[in-house]
Amino acid sequence: MKKYILLLIVLLSITKFYAQPPLYNDLLILYVDGNYKKLAAKAEKYTLKDETKNDPYAYLWTSKALFKISQMNEKDEMYKNAYKDCIGFMAKCIKKDKTHEVYDKEKDFIFELKNSIIENTINEYVSKNYKKAQDYCKKLLSIFPDDVSTKFMDAACRFQNKDIPGANTIWNENQRAFELINSIENLNDKEREFLRLAVIESMKCFKENKQPERAKNIGEKAKKWFTDDDFKATLNSL
Repeated sequence: MKKYILLLIVLLSITKFYAQPPLYNDLLILYVDGNYKKLAAKAEKYTLKDETKNDPYAYLWTSKALFKISQMNEKDEMYKNAYKDCIGFMAKCIKKDKTHEVYDKEKDFIFELKNSIIENTINEYVSKNYKKAQDYCKKLLSIFPDDVSTKFMDAACRFQNKDIPGANTIWNENQRAFELINSIENLNDKEREFLRLAVIESMKCFKENKQPERAKNIGEKAKKWFTDDDFKATLNSL
């Protein structure tokens, strides 16, 4: 009887061991070697296997590989959507990261990606490519769903795209969250630049929509953070 119990314990231990997510040492080696295309292909296979398809690390490694590929100068038809796919895999990673372990351990990469998307959003917006800017906002929100700067920027994009009701809905839903921001010390430089532009453009939209008081309210809230001439000029024009 004791032998059967011991055998059962051993079997349970083995099952538990193999049920644990892999360490992905094979992926780490490929990443260190700079073999990003092979890494992308191999990491994506982990996202399709039953035993690892719910492991956020599988999606993280795929995203990291695709991000590196997107930065390469060489053109590869197979990876023409590497940047877009990179963001998609990161969004899936965040959704599956129930304990926030990946987010806490991989902040450097996650915010490198965020800053990259922010830069693209800003470039498209200032170039008046509002639909593309809105699409980038959507991508940001797939990873950072509660980001107030992105919500305000998304609203400004919608306003410029003539979706006034949609813009107003987003501003209304996120006004309180904006008002609760006490400091921007925790934001990096790119995030601060993004928030500044989001507030300036929101003020302009409110003014155009004959809501000068609302525009002034958010400007007054943000003037302690932004003291540049453009910000002051926008606020003083209300």
